[in-house]
Amino acid sequence: MFEIIENSRVLNFLWKAVAKISNAFLSSAIVSTFLSPSDNSGTVTGSIFYKVYDLIRLLCVKVFESLKINRLLKGSIFKMPYIWCFLTILIAPFAPTMVVLTAAMASFGSLFLKLACDKTKNLKYFALNKYVYMYAAIYMLAAMVSVARGASFKIGLITAAFVLFYIVVVNAIETRRQLDALVFFMLSAGVLVALYGFYQFLFPGKFGGVWVDTDMFSDIAFRVYSTFGNPNVLGEYFLLIIPIGVAYFFNSKKPLLKLIYFGAVSVMMLCLVLTYSRGCWLGIMAAAGVFLVLLDKRFIILGILALCAMPFVLPDTIINRFMSIGNMADSSTSYRVSIWLGTIAMLKDYWLSGIGPGEAAYNRVYPSYGYNGVSAPHSHNLFLQITCDTGISGLFVFCFMILRYFRDSLSAVLNAKNKENKILAIGAVSSITGFMVQSMFDYTFYNYRVMILFWIVLGIGVIFSNVDSLKEDRKL
Repeated sequence: MFEIIENSRVLNFLWKAVAKISNAFLSSAIVSTFLSPSDNSGTVTGSIFYKVYDLIRLLCVKVFESLKINRLLKGSIFKMPYIWCFLTILIAPFAPTMVVLTAAMASFGSLFLKLACDKTKNLKYFALNKYVYMYAAIYMLAAMVSVARGASFKIGLITAAFVLFYIVVVNAIETRRQLDALVFFMLSAGVLVALYGFYQFLFPGKFGGVWVDTDMFSDIAFRVYSTFGNPNVLGEYFLLIIPIGVAYFFNSKKPLLKLIYFGAVSVMMLCLVLTYSRGCWLGIMAAAGVFLVLLDKRFIILGILALCAMPFVLPDTIINRFMSIGNMADSSTSYRVSIWLGTIAMLKDYWLSGIGPGEAAYNRVYPSYGYNGVSAPHSHNLFLQITCDTGISGLFVFCFMILRYFRDSLSAVLNAKNKENKILAIGAVSSITGFMVQSMFDYTFYNYRVMILFWIVLGIGVIFSNVDSLKEDRKL
């Protein structure tokens, strides 16, 4: 079959046409400017904020040296941030938010001890860092001026801590072996989450579920939610880690490892399907499309053929679910549209400063603008909710950060020294792409465990784009 495809004159003509269009697009002035790196560490080290940080770091180093703390902690697990980072990533899908926060704070403490015990150590510089710092600072400021200051301050602290965990990730991972181990165990946790989802699907009577419109989808008996308590949240979790698993599947040289990654991706994909989350289905399709097109432009043609074949091969339950997208007769769709309209009306008055982070602040203001009397804990759209929480400044910083992430990742794809590095960078792009698609239909940071996993994956994506900077080039 593949020989027929390769020898097809029609497909070869189409592939050549796609290649010419793609090359013309990549060589255009706009794209060249977007992908050309312009940041440098000198800009950062010359800033007043860096000088204050460096002064504090050096003072801590001197205090630790004078008190002999650096000798006391030599070889200690307490100054090995990658171990605490691994622990946080492993427990994130299973543990309560405050337990995950405790593990994250332990990781921060370990990174601090590492920097304070060795004056030669310093925080790694990446172009994305400044956006992360600004975003966390904006959330804390928004919490301080919130319409529900007490409740928002706690939300602001948790959000800032989870946002800044990105800094821990990019500094904790120093070797290729550590990176591979982190990804392996993160995917292992994903498999356990999926297996628990299968258990729910097989024995739905043991679990509650209120996410099915039985009038419109009588053929859907149960939507799995595993350890996340909500099928959409579970789907968002898988959107973040499945593309990374696919990248490691392609890069694995040993048949056993390739089989392991294939199995991990397969069980997570099946569990994602069983969430019946339409936004997450669109997200994983977008992630797959980006992954395959960046891997080989010829997949554009095959992707179009696959889309045409989908109505004939997919089960009726999935087809009906897809066809309901945009149908206002669906209670979920009408509910979201009503919330969006009410939130937009609210933001006409609060777009500049926002109302503050958290459900308490949202419910204090939103009911006065609610559309059709619909109540909600949040706006069911990540970008709308960021604007509600922080005002237009938070939205701008977040969008610039995502654009910068795509810019650096796509630049890494085009300039990769080998195919393995290219595939890692492609995985980084695909993961965040799928998550951003779902973020158009839901507030994807509502669950704090998904929120911290987003910033973890963002950090892993930055490492993927700079994988050659790691100390060793060996894999587990």
